[in-house]
Amino acid sequence: MALILTGCVSPKFSGDPLPVEVLAQNPKVLVINDKETRDGFQSAIEGWMDTNKINYVVKQEGVEHNPEELTIEYVGYWNWDLALFLSRAEIEAFYKGQRVSKVSYEAPSTLHTGKFGDAAERINLMLEIMFGKLSLADASKKL
Repeated sequence: MALILTGCVSPKFSGDPLPVEVLAQNPKVLVINDKETRDGFQSAIEGWMDTNKINYVVKQEGVEHNPEELTIEYVGYWNWDLALFLSRAEIEAFYKGQRVSKVSYEAPSTLHTGKFGDAAERINLMLEIMFGKLSLADASKKL
């Protein structure tokens, strides 16, 4: 019974990838740096964008942006449970004034040790889902 219960509360992803129509337009990506989220989150996003040769620019929160750019906003929360871990994160994408994608990650504060994984790796998986490179199921298998 304990194995069943811990499996039900393991870390998980949810959300939807960017629509194919948006990706086909290959828009420039604007990443909004969330100053209240740990710097490692922004670094992970930029690293993923560089690795995947995505044309992007970073701007601070509160700046006006062009709705023709694919705008990425994020937030991440860390908790402490014997070690610091990424407990919850969201990455949203907006294009032409509409939210076109949202991917979430959640690692409940339970006895499940899967919550202690590398935060940058989880952020990368979220972006893989968002940009249609991995399905939710395939990303979850990598946790």
